[in-house]
Amino acid sequence: MNIAYKDNQFIPVIHVSNFLEEYVVKIKKNKALRQKTGIALGGIVPNLLRAPKAVPYQQILDNIQYVREEFKDKKLHVFGIGGTATLHIAALLGINSVDSSGWRNRAARGIIQLPGTGERIVAELGKWRGRKLSEKEFKKLDECQCPACKMYGTKGLQENGSIGFWNRATHNLWVLIEEARLIEEHLTLGIYKDWYSSHLDNTTYRPLINKLIEICL
Repeated sequence: MNIAYKDNQFIPVIHVSNFLEEYVVKIKKNKALRQKTGIALGGIVPNLLRAPKAVPYQQILDNIQYVREEFKDKKLHVFGIGGTATLHIAALLGINSVDSSGWRNRAARGIIQLPGTGERIVAELGKWRGRKLSEKEFKKLDECQCPACKMYGTKGLQENGSIGFWNRATHNLWVLIEEARLIEEHLTLGIYKDWYSSHLDNTTYRPLINKLIEICL
């Protein structure tokens, strides 16, 4: 597909997998593809969600680092990075852009994202299950400055139907954008290392971020 669309404005897409090095070699061998100004990396989501045959988290990290090193002259886009913790990984690796529909999918399932931590169930919708908000997190949510929370509060996030979905989607997207802003701000000021330790509370990705800090900062 990359070769079929090489003469258009598309950038080549390769995937995190055990064949990544082979993909990189083939991209570099093709004159039209290696002259592209950017490259995109996919296959992150099924691996992060621990799908069958998922590669270890460390291998995902190594794959992203490998592509970043091999294509230093290109802008790197990564599909499927849309969690508050994975945004930190993207920023530390020097990824230029990311995208995700996770904020919307979570909203449809009654799930919200919280700054610096994971996702929480705020509305009981069907079969979806997850970690519920603690009393401390409810209080923190009362102070949320996103448009939905400022207008409708926690009750707005707990609504059923379209209204609840819109509120949760607005909240989730705002949290991601604000998290990205804070990461960039603290990296620019050179105080990220001191800030993230008290801000980020995610046991799954924290070890990976710790390693990246040793390498990149």
